[in-house]
Amino acid sequence: MLTSDRNNAVMAHRPALVAHVCFALPVSLVPIYADQLGLGHICEPQKPGRPASEVPSLAYRRPRASRSRGGCTSCKAREKSSSPALASPQPSPTSPSSESAHEPSLSSVSDPVSEIGPISPSENLLSSVSGDLLSPFSPLWVDVEMILGPIQSPDGAFNPHLHNDDDRSLFNHYVHIVSRALSRSTTTDSTTNPFLATLLPMAAASETLTSIILGLSGCHWRRIYPQIWDRALARQGKALAQVSNLLRRPNQNSQSFLEACATILLLCLTELFEGTSRVWKWHLKAAGNLLSTAAAATDLHRLSSTPEGSFCLQLFHYLDAMSTISRCKPPLLRAGERLTDLTSSTSSSSLPVPLGDNSISGIPPPLLEYLGRVNLLAAHRSRRVDDLSEIGFRTAAAHVRAQLDTWRVDYDAASTALVNSDANRATTAFEWAIRLRLHQIVDGYDPRHADVENALSHILTAVLAIPYGSPVEGSLLFPLVIAGASCRDSMERRMVVKERLMVMENTLGFGHISHARRLLETVWADEGGDGNWARIRYSSFPGVVFV
Repeated sequence: MLTSDRNNAVMAHRPALVAHVCFALPVSLVPIYADQLGLGHICEPQKPGRPASEVPSLAYRRPRASRSRGGCTSCKAREKSSSPALASPQPSPTSPSSESAHEPSLSSVSDPVSEIGPISPSENLLSSVSGDLLSPFSPLWVDVEMILGPIQSPDGAFNPHLHNDDDRSLFNHYVHIVSRALSRSTTTDSTTNPFLATLLPMAAASETLTSIILGLSGCHWRRIYPQIWDRALARQGKALAQVSNLLRRPNQNSQSFLEACATILLLCLTELFEGTSRVWKWHLKAAGNLLSTAAAATDLHRLSSTPEGSFCLQLFHYLDAMSTISRCKPPLLRAGERLTDLTSSTSSSSLPVPLGDNSISGIPPPLLEYLGRVNLLAAHRSRRVDDLSEIGFRTAAAHVRAQLDTWRVDYDAASTALVNSDANRATTAFEWAIRLRLHQIVDGYDPRHADVENALSHILTAVLAIPYGSPVEGSLLFPLVIAGASCRDSMERRMVVKERLMVMENTLGFGHISHARRLLETVWADEGGDGNWARIRYSSFPGVVFV
């Protein structure tokens, strides 16, 4: 099982976590990928003497774009400056060389890691902004600083577990850039961003959580500053070792449990953003076992009533549901369900469906539940062996479709979101992506089917109405991929999808988005194929998950 995982990346030995049904959890050692590709952005600290009145105007400026890659004004100024800044670091003398083998403080000797070659200053810097209008069919490079604007460090940003300049640079990058790329909250208030409001106070009290936050930041920043990756990888390896020790402790309290669970989920998220690793499955399974154990041992309401518990539940529910697309299997907490359970009103997972402001997924929780049910259906396709099993399969599919119809009616009646809001458009795109996937599972990949055209029209209309750099842009990856794979006869639609993905590679900055774009390009290049993007993803892009 582990041998096949060596095909996609250079590896450093790190222990993967497999939790069992107790709090004092034995942890096995398995290889975990170290070659995590991430595109990051340069943080610009607020300049001394800048009037406070200027800050909101910067934060709300609309992104402008051009075809030039020369760099925005602030980037060019930094390139010319010889004085180092916290937000655009060079490695400290104490950080390990990028040419040496990665050796996190773990139990085994790491494999050699390929040397990362130097990159030019133009590749180091974010692309430019100008007064050009957004062209619908041109390569577009959006400056993330124009979208996000400068912010002050939120409460809880102080952290005593930063040991050198590289640590402080990684932490600053997380606070100002990564946390907001992760959050799907449509408000600009940092208190509504759980990756700031919840995680930063937890990290201030936990070196383990601080370490994985720095690792996640380095994954995002690696393409821009490859030299910082060694330090980020060392902290990520330290987080693995620390959480292993944490899980071995007897008589864990609720705080150490939540610390361990949040760390494992962030380890999973880091592997998912790399785009080629399959080790995220181990982390997700470990987190699921931890949460299931907690749910069995304590009151479910207590688990979800605290910000930390709610964060863990929401993030796990999101990752579990989205991973079902790649696994073509039901969610981990529904692994034992049968096809007949889809038509049963008593079917439920062992964890509560988290309620909240959708700031982690950007999608209403019921839609994630329906996505899981669609992929539970996908897991039973091979059992369509005769007329009777075919009837049962289509009956279950019709029941899921009817549930989606009922949800849409209820959502329209009760939703507090504005009809023309970005959140509502992202929800519409995601809903129709689920409907399109359900159609593909039942009836195949014929792009000329009327249901396909109907779904494409809804998805692309919603996507085009969402501006570049919107907080909900991260929710569009799955709709864009499934719609793009179905645009086999329309070059114009292909270009719309491809350009949006290229924009997201820069506005969001995580490496898995470029792998998703390459997946679509592979589907389009296979003109004689059947358009089965799921098969191509499985065979050629096994690490891609649409988070």
